[in-house]
Amino acid sequence: MPLLKLILRHRLVWLMAMLGLVTLITGRWLLPAESAVQLVAKGGYWVMLLTSAFFVHGLWRLGRHAWTDWRPARGDYAAAALVMVCGGIWHAHERPGFKILADEVLLLGTSMVMHQEREVSYPIRATDVQGPFQFTHKVVDKRPFFYPFLVSLVHDTTGYRGTNPFWVNTALGFLFLGLIYVIAWRLAASRWAGVFAVLLFTGLPLLAQQAAGGGFELLNLVLISGVILLGWRYAERPDDNSLTALCLAAVLLAYTRYESVLFILPVAAIALWGWVRVNRVILPGMVVAAPLLLLPYVLQNRVFEANTGAWELASKPEAGAPFAFSYVADNLGHALGFFFDLSGYQPNSIFFAAGGLLALPFFALIIVRTLRAGLSAAPREWVVAMIGLGLFGIGALLMLYFWGQFDHPVIRRLSLPVHLLMALAIVVVGARLIRSPAGWRWTGAAALIALLLQGVPSMARQAYAWEYMPGIEMAWRQEFIRRHPQKDYLFIDRDSIYWITQRVAATAIAQAADRREGLAFHLRNHTFTAMYVFQRFTVDQATGALTLDPADDIGPGFDLEPVLEKRIATLHLARISRITAIHAEDGTVARQAYAQPVGGPAMSKEEFERAKAAYLEQWMKQLP
Repeated sequence: MPLLKLILRHRLVWLMAMLGLVTLITGRWLLPAESAVQLVAKGGYWVMLLTSAFFVHGLWRLGRHAWTDWRPARGDYAAAALVMVCGGIWHAHERPGFKILADEVLLLGTSMVMHQEREVSYPIRATDVQGPFQFTHKVVDKRPFFYPFLVSLVHDTTGYRGTNPFWVNTALGFLFLGLIYVIAWRLAASRWAGVFAVLLFTGLPLLAQQAAGGGFELLNLVLISGVILLGWRYAERPDDNSLTALCLAAVLLAYTRYESVLFILPVAAIALWGWVRVNRVILPGMVVAAPLLLLPYVLQNRVFEANTGAWELASKPEAGAPFAFSYVADNLGHALGFFFDLSGYQPNSIFFAAGGLLALPFFALIIVRTLRAGLSAAPREWVVAMIGLGLFGIGALLMLYFWGQFDHPVIRRLSLPVHLLMALAIVVVGARLIRSPAGWRWTGAAALIALLLQGVPSMARQAYAWEYMPGIEMAWRQEFIRRHPQKDYLFIDRDSIYWITQRVAATAIAQAADRREGLAFHLRNHTFTAMYVFQRFTVDQATGALTLDPADDIGPGFDLEPVLEKRIATLHLARISRITAIHAEDGTVARQAYAQPVGGPAMSKEEFERAKAAYLEQWMKQLP
């Protein structure tokens, strides 16, 4: 019977299609936006836990015999040593810390709530007045939550630490280098191609930066690489176990970065190709249920409907829509500016970019030929062609994005999937041009020279890091935490979430300005040993006068005593001040000073408990 008839008559195919339709209708239209977001908050963690458990089980079933039979060769030890040395080069020059302020801190905040309360949200208000550190207000983030979930597992097993994301990315960095070695080795049938690929990525300062940061970019690269390897396993030997692992990897990839959901289409094409190859429908139960596992992803996207500001169009007022063809020309110019910048203020690799852009047109032609070949194409060629199409699609989507300028400090990291595309293109095209190990040794030598001439000096200078002022401010906040480990103070800061993730009571500048009386209550009652304000100033180069950033203006009625000041960029200062007094509208003044004992009889235990209860009730009402 022709395969098409088999597919149309297969009950599981129709069941999977129905589940997909139900997921789409329920997540996109049936539920109100607020209900959808709350459903993600309450149920997203458990769906992610279930999906991850099934994925790990699928990997175990797929590889249990291979692992027991595997005996490492001398080349495997050499490859492991190469990966360790190259990863070590990254961490010799990059200090662990937050590289992109909003994204990475919010991801840490989400992991914190997932760890403590098993909810998918981040805290914006928190207190320890009753002893344990508790969240009093939480918000569901727009960012996919597989990475925060992974970090929350590290919190579960090692204890909560604000530095855990950095160590997760450290491990992911080494893992990615190992995966890219295997992929290049198998594509070109030469270990030297793997060496070349590892050296190529080692010489990319942008990736070194991510390996020491707290973002989800490296996890995205690891999962794309994993999908390639699992796709090869399925295409070569189509069976239930390999398809289950492949599809669950695609589901987790969708939960890693917004646009990575596009890889579901290439994975579906790989699955159908396997069906055609064996002339039967392969649909294990977990693959049939996969659409249901994507329901939280669809629901979470309703955040953009509930909060129109989530698109961040306000950051570029001239942009009228999130995606448009009118952005392409400008974005392409910025991309070229990033790839070929010579100043050192971009974490790029000119060697990587030149080789990749030269190889991309030929890689596109190879993909077209592979599509035409269809079933007669080699399994690995088909998988690489499908993943290549997915990466081309992501690159095109980024060029349509209103904020798709690769040379912007916040956006540079979005170029990493494009770098992976270029690396695949170089190796695939090179495999057709280089016929001997000697040729790959020469390409590896060229990558090593590029690493030594541009990569290492760029990482050593760190000019690209100093261009991003929020990153410098964040490093200063981390230094303040190290010098003041008691954490019994309140911080008023535009970026208050960072302090909360460090278990420090904090509130935003705007909220504090509106809650002056509440802050006065806490100052008067010595709720905190100190209240600090973080503010930014610009310097007038003619007079030296300081101008406060309007977003950091706490308003009238606050007496501030500067404690620390730091230059964060040319003509830009940051200052940490201590609130010494708050003047209320009725003329009363609350001052921060050492408490003075008063005479009189001590309260009884019952009187103290009544006073404490009244204080706590008022405390909650006056929370900043």
